[in-house]
Amino acid sequence: MSDSLKDIKSMAIQMEMDGIKFYSDLAAKTLHPMGKAMFKSFIEDEKLHAKRLRALLSTQNETGQVKDKSAANPRERLVTIFKEMGSELKKKVNVNTNDIEAVKLAMGIEEKGIKFYEQAAKETCKNKDSETYRFLAGEEKTHFSILKNTLEYLENTELWEAESEGRIYDMWMDMVNKKL
Repeated sequence: MSDSLKDIKSMAIQMEMDGIKFYSDLAAKTLHPMGKAMFKSFIEDEKLHAKRLRALLSTQNETGQVKDKSAANPRERLVTIFKEMGSELKKKVNVNTNDIEAVKLAMGIEEKGIKFYEQAAKETCKNKDSETYRFLAGEEKTHFSILKNTLEYLENTELWEAESEGRIYDMWMDMVNKKL
């Protein structure tokens, strides 16, 4: 493996580790239960991404992929979290300005992740690596979409509910069904 490809993979792993810390900090600071649950779910996603990248970097693992049978599908986990929160999400919770800023900050991070993984997919010569980077870019796009929808909810809950009650849940259900 060339040093530049190894560097890309190492950078990608570090990005995911930074993401774990970033989302852990946001989950701890966020007051809104929906935001807190969303960030906790993203932490689990980032852990799975780092695990996948470590397997790709490992020369001992010829397949380049690790299937963790015990790990729930990130989308299933997110839907489960929000199902369990059900009535708590419906409570009128005052949105803290910091919660909105946290979501905006996370959106910026996800945009950078999308660009990084799309570029890495273009630069690699190995199909397996390219496939992994495209997968991770897709995961970051999913996070961005969830964050955008959440921002709309936090900025104007009443309008958001009037336009499409339960849109976040429906969006996640659509994503889960596409993966099944």
